[in-house]
Order: sequence, then C-alpha cells, then structure tokens
Amino acid sequence: MFTRYASAILTGTLVTMGLLFVMQALISMQPAVETEPRPRLTLGKMKIPEPLPPPQPPEQIDPELLTKSPVPPTRLAPEGHGSGVGVNIPPQTVPDNSYRPTLQQYTDGPLVALIRVAPTYPPAATTRELEGWVIVQFDVLANGLVGNVEVVESSHTVFERNAIKAAQRFKFKPRVVDGEPQVSRNIQNQFTFTLDEEDNSG
Repeated sequence: MFTRYASAILTGTLVTMGLLFVMQALISMQPAVETEPRPRLTLGKMKIPEPLPPPQPPEQIDPELLTKSPVPPTRLAPEGHGSGVGVNIPPQTVPDNSYRPTLQQYTDGPLVALIRVAPTYPPAATTRELEGWVIVQFDVLANGLVGNVEVVESSHTVFERNAIKAAQRFKFKPRVVDGEPQVSRNIQNQFTFTLDEEDNSG
C-alpha cells in the first residue's frame, strides 16, 4: 500500500515539473509583441501677413467751435417801418448737444492667436504609417472666428480634411484699428503629422 502511494506521488511530481518546463519553453519561444507607432502632431508656425496701413482719420473738428453760438439770423423790417434793411435779432442761448464723444469698445492692437487646435491623426494614415504635412490658408473675421479655410499645399490628401477641421476651430483676438475690429485675410498655418516609434528593445 505504501509503495503504491509513494509511486503515485512521485509520478504526479514528475508530470507537474514536466508541464512547467514545457510552458516555460513555449513562453520563451514567442516573438516580442510589437507595439504600433504612436501618432505625433505638430501645429507648426503660423504666417500672418503684414496688415495694411490704417486709413488716415478724418479731420477732427475743434469741440470749442461746436459750443459757439451760430451767426445771428436776420429779419427784414415790415413794410412801412424803416428802410427795409435787415435788423439783427439777438440769438437765444441754446445748448448744443450734437457733439458727443464715443468711447472705444476695443483697444487697438495686432492679430493674436488665442486657441490653436491640433488635428486628429487619420486612421488610414496610421495604418499605412504615413507621415506628412498640410498648409492651410484662412481669414480671421472681426469676431475672432475663422472662415474661408482652404488647403494651399499638402504632402498627401489623406491629411487635408482633418487639417481643415482643426483650423476651423481656431480662435483669435482680431486686429483692431481705431477701436474697430478688422478682418485679417490670407493667414497661413502648417500642420505636421509624424509617427513616434517606440523602443521595443529589452
């Protein structure tokens, strides 16, 4: 009886050790799992054309001239009284409220980018491991939003749609001249699409 138990225990121990050895050998024979490259996006530099010189302001009227009394009106003498020569009537003092200075709502300044959004990496480009760039051109409206976005040049068309969508989400502080926000045209921005290769060694 004792011999039978001892042989069963010995056999079970040998089988367990053999299975562990086989599993270890299989694990060491598997190739290292390669991770996919991680997309990396670069907004690039923005090219803003030089603004046109502001128009010359209209000639300012001296406020003191607006407060002076106008030329006194004349009235002809009625018939039978005097010689018909115009007689001056003293003017009435009426306050002149026509001159009202307006406060500027905006402070003059250049175009400033407030929010620049990075585009999403196209899945088709990631699968094919494509890298590239897109140059877009757009107008900045008086309210700081972007309009008329178009592609000027690109390395591959697969990146163009996402570049346009990103540029449409840009926000700016518009250029202000004489207190009035101005439209800025033909602003260019380059988006760069690159893949980061992760180190799989070790």
